[in-house]
Amino acid sequence: MQELKQYTQYLPEVKRYLGELEHQDLWWTTVAMVGKINNENIDPQLLESIVDTQKEFQSLRNMMIEALVSRYLNQANSEIVLKSQATIDILIRNLFERTADVGFLATDDDLVDFLANPETTENDADFIHRRIEEYVAKYSVYDDILLLDTRGQVRAKLNPNNPVTMSRDPIIQEALTTNEPYTEVYRHSDLFPNKPKSLIYAKRIEATVSGESQTVGVLCLSFEFDEEMESIFPKLSSTEEGYEIMILDDQGSVIATNNPIIHPLDKKFPVPEQMRTPKGDDKGLNYITQTHGYQGFKGLPWFCYTHAAHSVAFASSKTTEDLGVTINEESPIYLRDLDETNLKVSTLLLIVILNGKITSLKKDVKSFLPVLDSFQDISRDIQAIFSDFIHHIHTVLVETIQNKVKFSATLAIEIMDRNLYERANDCRWWALNSTFRKVLTDHQDQTPIEEEETETLTDILQYINQLYTVYTNIMLYDRKGKILAVSNPAEAHLIGTILPQPQDTSACLGIQDTQAYVVSDFHKTELYNGRYTYIYHAAVKHWHSEHKNVGGIALVFDSEPEFLAMLEDTKPKYINKTVDESTFCLFTTPDGEIIASTTDTYPVGTQITLPDKVKHSANGDSGSLRWDIGECKYIMGYKMSEGYREYKNGDGYTNNVLSLVFTGI
Repeated sequence: MQELKQYTQYLPEVKRYLGELEHQDLWWTTVAMVGKINNENIDPQLLESIVDTQKEFQSLRNMMIEALVSRYLNQANSEIVLKSQATIDILIRNLFERTADVGFLATDDDLVDFLANPETTENDADFIHRRIEEYVAKYSVYDDILLLDTRGQVRAKLNPNNPVTMSRDPIIQEALTTNEPYTEVYRHSDLFPNKPKSLIYAKRIEATVSGESQTVGVLCLSFEFDEEMESIFPKLSSTEEGYEIMILDDQGSVIATNNPIIHPLDKKFPVPEQMRTPKGDDKGLNYITQTHGYQGFKGLPWFCYTHAAHSVAFASSKTTEDLGVTINEESPIYLRDLDETNLKVSTLLLIVILNGKITSLKKDVKSFLPVLDSFQDISRDIQAIFSDFIHHIHTVLVETIQNKVKFSATLAIEIMDRNLYERANDCRWWALNSTFRKVLTDHQDQTPIEEEETETLTDILQYINQLYTVYTNIMLYDRKGKILAVSNPAEAHLIGTILPQPQDTSACLGIQDTQAYVVSDFHKTELYNGRYTYIYHAAVKHWHSEHKNVGGIALVFDSEPEFLAMLEDTKPKYINKTVDESTFCLFTTPDGEIIASTTDTYPVGTQITLPDKVKHSANGDSGSLRWDIGECKYIMGYKMSEGYREYKNGDGYTNNVLSLVFTGI
């Protein structure tokens, strides 16, 4: 109790209740003393009962204050844990995609041929520069890309303002010799001397020269780390909220911060290897965590450290709208134990009063009756305070659930938009593969595709699919929509057949530039074993003209496990087992069509009727409301998608998706 009392100065409601209860306790003591002094003939056992009952009251008072402070503390800790974990996990999910990028780009035919050729021309260099520009136009998370030979000589770069021509950075030698699929570092590098620190992904480039595999250079990707963190921080904590969120390296140095004035870059913290429990001190609440990882990837040994002053941590509930929810005895969050203890104290006091009145009348000690009347007044006051008190704790519990479901909905849709941004990038970049363009251009000119060419196309598609495992199949098709090659050997029977959804194929083949792409509706398709998914398309351009399309590439997104994992990973967790088991999450269209679900009650492809407030949300809108489904009462958090970077923000693609999170009350 004493440990929790330190927080009451930041909790005006707790201070008010504590003051009222301590006043009643003092009045109880005063009345008991007056009764004892002025009524010597009263039964001593009655006075003992009054003292014992007061002790029960004091015990209940302490229990309730502790319960209320604990709920506020739990609410504050939940908030800080969610923000901290979400920050590091969103970042790591993004960086997971980069590991696939560097692996694939390092095998790009054009880059390989360029490095393998010791006598390149100015035209060759211009071609490679345009190729790199095309890449970053799609994958806009990179601010520079370098191609180096094995001696560290720069052969090509994206950023003309980068002065590097030769590098001695040890990452080059490491990339050339490592058995790992890539090398990742974050520090200052002479590769990118204009930046204080760079997050670099490097991989050696190998070519077949005279029939033998030979290492010809190194690819280095520079990730826009600062820009990425500037996009993550506001999503998880606005400036007004006052949470201080930092990414720390394994030495405890700040490498990213949402408050550079209080916590500047390179500020040092003592960092334990891992700490999962929120800690409080006289300055506020703190939480430090590492990532949960994504598909086994955990990146560099970084931590997210989040701090909130007590005034910030305990003020969060003020921003929560009142849903007018009343918690009744049937609710899983109803505080039955406190209610029963309250009733016990009231009953004991009532028994004392009745026994006192009977004793007073029997012994003709009428002067004690006013004392008992005062105790009756105390009993009524205490009952009213405790009833209001329990109602207030229920309100705090509801606010905690509101904050959790709203935050989880926001987190889920944020992860979805970021994930699908990558899918839009993938289809556009892979469509520009030179081998695809050359073979399909020849095929367009009425030359049949040879078996050897089909094998080449298949090998490239399979290699891509091994790196980017979120697709069940990747297909190349010609101008008639006929499938020419697939990445999935189990679906080789599709070769020679016409793609379904001809409207999507037609739209793709009508694309005018290399930045555009087409996404199917979320639909049931035989390309996904009769299940619902999105299919991403981009046009394959004629080898001699980017204004002419010779076919397309179609990516079948593995939506079922991918979307389910997003919902499960962001679903709020509760200590109360019944509440935890009642919680479920959905992705839906604005019309209520289920895109993904964590419950069998709402399977994918079925419909749910959405309230107008939710259905007509603008992009980025979020909130919470009460939602009754049959006999079950829920608090539901929602968020309408708003895209990520240029994805769904001016790139020509519109696809509004709602994230919904339900918790039973």
